[in-house]
Amino acid sequence: MSEPTPAPVEAVEIEGGFSRRTLAWIIGCASVSFVAAVLLSVYGRDLASRPTPEANTFSYSAVGHHAVVEFLRSLGLGVISRQAPAGGVGPGRPLVVAEPDPGDAARLKALREEARDRHAALVIVLPKWTPGPADPKRPDWLSKVSLMSIPRVELALKAFGDKELRDVTVQRTGRLRCTARWEGSTAELHVEEPAQLLEPAAGLAPVVQCPGGYLIARRAGAPEPRTFVIADPDLLNNQGLDRGDNAEAIYQFFTRDLAATGVVFDETIHGFNRVPGLLAESLRFPMVLGVLQSLLLLGVVLWAGMGRFGKPLPAAPSLGAGKEVLIDNTAKLLVNGGHAGDSLFLYFRQMTRAVAAHYFLPPDLPDAERLARLQRITHLHGLTWDLAALERSIHRLPDGRRGGDAAARIARRLYDWRWEMTNGNRQGP
Repeated sequence: MSEPTPAPVEAVEIEGGFSRRTLAWIIGCASVSFVAAVLLSVYGRDLASRPTPEANTFSYSAVGHHAVVEFLRSLGLGVISRQAPAGGVGPGRPLVVAEPDPGDAARLKALREEARDRHAALVIVLPKWTPGPADPKRPDWLSKVSLMSIPRVELALKAFGDKELRDVTVQRTGRLRCTARWEGSTAELHVEEPAQLLEPAAGLAPVVQCPGGYLIARRAGAPEPRTFVIADPDLLNNQGLDRGDNAEAIYQFFTRDLAATGVVFDETIHGFNRVPGLLAESLRFPMVLGVLQSLLLLGVVLWAGMGRFGKPLPAAPSLGAGKEVLIDNTAKLLVNGGHAGDSLFLYFRQMTRAVAAHYFLPPDLPDAERLARLQRITHLHGLTWDLAALERSIHRLPDGRRGGDAAARIARRLYDWRWEMTNGNRQGP
């Protein structure tokens, strides 16, 4: 009997790896995340909350100040719309308090003290319009506005607690057309009716003087902070910045009178209060989207590093030693070639010729004679192999790969027969 063929070792499943389904989900999520990041970088601004239509630097309405911020930035000034209680101001970086609420006197005094402590100029833009309801069709616009009373405008100036400005009064005139002059530069200013001016007073020095009063004035005296007052917000808001040379006058005012390299607009007076800090900013839109994406990727990395991830993959079977493994692999190659019968018959002829040469049989014997002599020699060795039956079984193998298993068994039997005939240490079946 021939030695039993060792049973194939069952492949051991190992931990880790990605199943195809899990890998497809990961690739899909990563692709969607990337596309979402690209779209948000283009359209994220439209998805953010709509700016309020009141007088602030985020507003696109007629009384808003978004235009002046973009205008100054385009000319090289670093403009900040500050939403934290303090920071950013200093020499060369004036603090602009545009159209404050006169009822928030404590906050306005704190802003004045901040400008003083930071040695920064303080620019006060007086209010003029009382905003009405938002436009139902355009929530970032106002449906109507009304003039604020002069006493309330003056109260906004007094709320800063500056004794030199305590007695300053405001007047309104018709349409305003006047000329602002700087060394080597002039600007024709236009403000629609009713224009708002500061009445000349001992505590004021004119910066831009118009018939009937001061459009821009500086507080007289040396005590810090240096304080400037813009009487009419229509000089620089969205509806008035493009009239006449108003934009030129604003630029000359900041760069020449204030020698500014940057400008800080305080928006805490309009209710824009954000807690400063990296963590707080990372949890706000749109930064929170990047944080969520990073957490998702981190979760995938941690999941992949765990002991098991997805469907276990079978370990590759280890290669054994010896000719038996070589024979098995050869048989598998014959099967995978798709011509098991033809390949096996060639193998049969090689085996029989190799054994015939071992017993010094003439090499020119016909195949039938050679096979008959080998059969007799096999019987003389006490073996019961039937070579003719093996040859017939080879010819009966079906075409293609369907006879793969049978071909492998016959190849094994041929190898065992040759081994026993040439080495004499195996027994027949």
